Amino acid sequence: MNLKSAVMKKPALLLLTTFVILMTFANHPLNPSDVKWEEGYNFDKCNVFSLEFYAKDNELMRTSSIKTYYQSDGENFMVKMIGEGSGTGMETVIDKKNEVAIQIIGTGGGATPMYNAGGYKYPPEEELKKLELIPTEETRQILGFSCKKYTYTYKKIFGEVWLTDQVTLPNDIGVFRACKMAALHNTLSVPGFVMEMTTEDAKGGKTLMKTVSLQNAEKYTVDLNGVEMSTAINKVNYFSF
Repeated sequence: MNLKSAVMKKPALLLLTTFVILMTFANHPLNPSDVKWEEGYNFDKCNVFSLEFYAKDNELMRTSSIKTYYQSDGENFMVKMIGEGSGTGMETVIDKKNEVAIQIIGTGGGATPMYNAGGYKYPPEEELKKLELIPTEETRQILGFSCKKYTYTYKKIFGEVWLTDQVTLPNDIGVFRACKMAALHNTLSVPGFVMEMTTEDAKGGKTLMKTVSLQNAEKYTVDLNGVEMSTAINKVNYFSF
């Protein structure tokens, strides 16, 4: 495998879930009775994360920024993947009341995005995919919070997770969900908020997922009034979005 293909392998894995979800969408009449959403969503808090891709020998190849907006007095949240060029961004709104996810694909730089809405379902407890973590004695401060290091091995992938019990936010609005790790591992074997996580393969490629800041007061509105919305054929696993 050459250097370029090795570097591209990680982003491709992270985007695989999005591709699978999009394959379930089709053009249906707008707002069918079994898929409902609001005309707009307002958020007033924001968490910021970074996603760093390293090639062999720890050479940094690319960095992406992600923001998760959420409501201080509600349950809905939105993950915003910030693209590097026009039409390369993506936003996903999770509507807890209507149990629907709205994907806004191709944002940024004045581009005209596509809108998709699809229902989701929560998997039963016995079907949750859990990543088994092994505790270590290592601790460190991340953004002023005391964190403990855990390691894991999953097939040919290994890495580490830094957890804290000093942050009461759910991992749904943390870096674990923002970087789509929840699609592969719905939950973790131990409680705690993920502050940082790495994945590394046997060839030396590594992805570092970091929390940059938490609980920022930042307002953001998603206006869906009058947009052309496609809807999903069927429901998918809640953690896939």
